[in-house]
Amino acid sequence: MMTVTRRGFVQAGGLAGALAVMPNLIPARVLGQAAPSKMINVGIVGCGRISSTMEMPGLFKLTDMARIVAVCDLDSKRLAFAKERVESEYKKRLKTETYAVKTFGNYHELLADKGIDAVMVCTPDHWHALCAVECAIAGKDIWVQKPFAQTIREGRSLAEVVRQKGNILQVGSQQRSTKQFRTACELVRNGRIGKITRVEVGFGKDKDGGRKEEMPVPANLDYNTWLGPTPQAYYTEDRVHDQDTAKLGSRPGWIQMEPYGWGMITNWGAHHMDIVQWGLGTEDRGPLEISGTCGWLTTGLWNAHAEFDLLYKYPNNIDVSVCNKYPNGVRFIGEDGWIFVSRGATKVTASDPTLPGKELKELDASDPKLLDGELGANAVRLHKSDDHVKDWLQAIQTRTSPVTNAEIGHRSTSVCTLGHLCMKTGKPLKWDYKTETTDNAEANKLMACPERDAFSIPKVLNAAGITV
Repeated sequence: MMTVTRRGFVQAGGLAGALAVMPNLIPARVLGQAAPSKMINVGIVGCGRISSTMEMPGLFKLTDMARIVAVCDLDSKRLAFAKERVESEYKKRLKTETYAVKTFGNYHELLADKGIDAVMVCTPDHWHALCAVECAIAGKDIWVQKPFAQTIREGRSLAEVVRQKGNILQVGSQQRSTKQFRTACELVRNGRIGKITRVEVGFGKDKDGGRKEEMPVPANLDYNTWLGPTPQAYYTEDRVHDQDTAKLGSRPGWIQMEPYGWGMITNWGAHHMDIVQWGLGTEDRGPLEISGTCGWLTTGLWNAHAEFDLLYKYPNNIDVSVCNKYPNGVRFIGEDGWIFVSRGATKVTASDPTLPGKELKELDASDPKLLDGELGANAVRLHKSDDHVKDWLQAIQTRTSPVTNAEIGHRSTSVCTLGHLCMKTGKPLKWDYKTETTDNAEANKLMACPERDAFSIPKVLNAAGITV
């Protein structure tokens, strides 16, 4: 029987169109919750640690809303592994003997498939923005893993293209879909601890390591494309990811190596600084200035920052201190007490950082009574989401904003990137959120979109006739 996509169902005129292409039999699902008009066909770009532990499982449990119909990866071993896993999972969940998933070694081919409604971008950080921009141009709705972009300029380009094209975009900042983070931010936004004077943000630091020796490029890996817009560099396994698919859940080398990732400031920082922005109500702007110090990884291949101690100055004389010595979480400090929020004992991936000491509470306060009591009828209420993937799918169905849209994702990631720019220049920076520039020429140059050959957001936008 021919498969009818959600988009195809609508374009064909709903049920009448379906009758035209399937005249012999209309299965029950056409008239139920899984009707083609409601089913969202999803393609996944990047089949590594994050998509395997987060995105795929998130979609598997929502078979009445969406199905994974295609996977794409530059590593053919990972691609075959993902295909087998997805097909096996859906056979079990849908109680069917057959389920076919398309495979692509190049995401441009996936984007050309009109049967795919939405794309999850689960690539290394340096590929997030370029891939997502092309998804938007192709008319696909988008899920992009955090950080939203690698540089502030490419982040602004992506947010603007999404705005112009009207795509639904969700950033993988799933803490917004966890109850304790929403509760903490609502309490703070509604004055439960009085005027905010300081916020303390803690997360772990990266460790030295990584083999430096040059290795032959595996035949199953399109390494030149993996490098994308970053400069040419010799292949070594610890620059990319482990070639053993049995270690798919292990932390890849690129995540602590510039220019593929900026280290913990955009890794965990993208999660926690997003909560800071949410709690302070600065989602459309950010800090006024930033200063601080850091150390750098020096032994082995990996070269991201190590320890860090940064201070952001926010409007209304609020200091946001970000340091690897604080507990892993966000502490809002006001004139009437403090509220601390974290993931507690929950780990999203096995590599989530842990710090010695007692187990952290998911939600804590200087006085437990601060967490009690209902908010008033006129209280500030934040977007309620209890499932980040489901929130994205619902936004696609209703064409409304998800909990972490493109502009929010761009602004939160920009705060993290400013931290990285402060580290790189070794200078305090003043930030103009309207022009998205600093008072430092060197830092402003580092905000440009990286380009190499055809791997260029400006060239992609120019070819599409889009001005941002």
